[in-house]
Amino acid sequence: MTIYAPSLRTLPQNAMFVMATLPVIDWNDCLLRDLQTSPKAPPSCYAAIVMIDPFACWEDMVDLLQDAKMTGVTNFPPASMIERTPAGVPIDRGQELELRRMEWFANRGFKVLFVAANESEMRAAEQRLGSQLGGFVYLRPDALALPIGADITLVSLGSQGASVPKFALEHAATSKQPLRRA
Repeated sequence: MTIYAPSLRTLPQNAMFVMATLPVIDWNDCLLRDLQTSPKAPPSCYAAIVMIDPFACWEDMVDLLQDAKMTGVTNFPPASMIERTPAGVPIDRGQELELRRMEWFANRGFKVLFVAANESEMRAAEQRLGSQLGGFVYLRPDALALPIGADITLVSLGSQGASVPKFALEHAATSKQPLRRA
């Protein structure tokens, strides 16, 4: 499984991953431009999309994702990392909007890979997304300190009580699956 995140190319090599969550990159625009120039995705590939983007042209994105034969979409970076109160607490309405957008993509035939920081977010996603949920990525708090390189690996955590597989970001692991700068 691959998460396709062309926006990471715009960040300097070895910058901390937390930079990718700051509003310095238009994730969705980077994805759209890349899909227009490189229209074929590798097998089992999930496009990294900011689901709470108020300016995205969702229908255009669906067309490009389908043309690229993208397996699915993922909420990466997740709303819980982007939308926070001044005290640093995630805002629930961001996750609700994110889940609605992911349901919308699922209704158009895409699998979804849900990125979450805790079990309650995963349970909510599992209830809402059902059979279209391809898995979870648990984003540990220390994952934000990872340096951005050519690949950041996804490590399998098994299913751990969920009906779908769980993964986590790791810098070095035995089961390497890339979060690609592409």
